[in-house]
Amino acid sequence: MIIKIQLFILQLIKSLLTLIKIIIMSDLFIKKIKIERDHNEALILGNGPSLKDFFKEENAFMENKAIFAVNYFARTAEYKKVKPEFYVITSPEYFLNEQKEDYANERIITLKTIFKETSWPMILIIPLIARKNIHWRSHLINNKMIQVHYMNTTPIEGFENISFQLISRQLGMPRPHNVLIPTILHAINLDFKNIYVVGADHSWLSEIFVSKSNEVFLSQKHFYDDQTEKQNHSVNKPTPKPMFHGVSNEKRKLHEVLEKFVISFKSYWSLNAFAKSKNVKIWNCTENSFIDAFEKKSIKDEK
Repeated sequence: MIIKIQLFILQLIKSLLTLIKIIIMSDLFIKKIKIERDHNEALILGNGPSLKDFFKEENAFMENKAIFAVNYFARTAEYKKVKPEFYVITSPEYFLNEQKEDYANERIITLKTIFKETSWPMILIIPLIARKNIHWRSHLINNKMIQVHYMNTTPIEGFENISFQLISRQLGMPRPHNVLIPTILHAINLDFKNIYVVGADHSWLSEIFVSKSNEVFLSQKHFYDDQTEKQNHSVNKPTPKPMFHGVSNEKRKLHEVLEKFVISFKSYWSLNAFAKSKNVKIWNCTENSFIDAFEKKSIKDEK
């Protein structure tokens, strides 16, 4: 009984703090995406290394599905072939004055590429902070094919029924440490009944190590590494690099890195519960994916 009371109080505190954060951080009148849907199914292209194999073998699986792309996908040869209907960027560093120049250049290149290469109707979904920091727009060309949609990335926690109401109203989301979290959430809120996720390896645990000087390194491999390397040899190589706190030069400790992993995997469970409440099914079609929240399915079974 005492444990139940403690859990109730903890959830109550989390819900109250969430409401306060929404009032302070969120746009309470955020515009919802309005589209005329041609499909009832969505396909989310993660940026894990397994996406290479997907494009080699499973291109037909993209047919009759709304495509969501993320992060650096626009800088790959597949971008103009796939022509995604939605593009999601969640990292605020894309729109802030980045202290690390090489990373700042990479993000500006990505945004420029999106606005330059997109010749089909597409919705670009970016965090609300981008609306408040408009300097990034000066680097872009005008492209009437792109509709920019801002999203509230305020973390939502607490009682599930309250959280789901807030998430449905797009006032926030489960902690969006990974770009797949807001991407999956938008697919749910757009009422796609089946959501398939590929390229979501999330195999970071096997790629992390601590150096002799106690620096934490992570080799984050992406399917586009070899393509972005050609554009800039100094970054995005699939080699270990130290982990930093956002835009700062302060390096993360191991427990801080692992905490971020925990946040991501926990958020997927929240998303799955939210999807079930909306009668939406999320399928993880990434072979050997570490995500355990979504039911796994082989694309070969769909043929």
